[in-house]
Amino acid sequence: MLMYKKIAFLAALGAMCAAQPSLAQQPKPSRSLSVPAIQVTYKDLGGPQLGTVWGDSAKGPHGSFLRLPKGFVSPAHLHTGDYYGVVVEGSVTNAEAGQQEMALGPGSYYFQKGKTDHVTKCLGNADCLIYISQSKAFDFITPKK
Repeated sequence: MLMYKKIAFLAALGAMCAAQPSLAQQPKPSRSLSVPAIQVTYKDLGGPQLGTVWGDSAKGPHGSFLRLPKGFVSPAHLHTGDYYGVVVEGSVTNAEAGQQEMALGPGSYYFQKGKTDHVTKCLGNADCLIYISQSKAFDFITPKK
């Protein structure tokens, strides 16, 4: 019976690994790379700042830090591509219309579906820092009225 459970577990694990989506063009430097936070270069987005650490956020897949000033509330907006976010510092909400806002602190994760209007906020008295991973170029599109 134990052997059957091991085989079933390995088969299920293999199926889950095979079903994982491949990450688009992750960086493949010729050697390992470490970048201290002080060396991340940020681009001003008119309040928020984007610091890309791999890929090219203007052209395609990338991993970037998004810094939001304390008290920041975005207008309703969308992004062309899905992205995954991990809160590094501060407290953030990221909610679509009709969704209940949930305060997310450091270590919290969220997924934002592309082409879906949402509002992002930096709560409290400290700036917020979010790490995002996106398979498309970073964009910020406000709905046309």
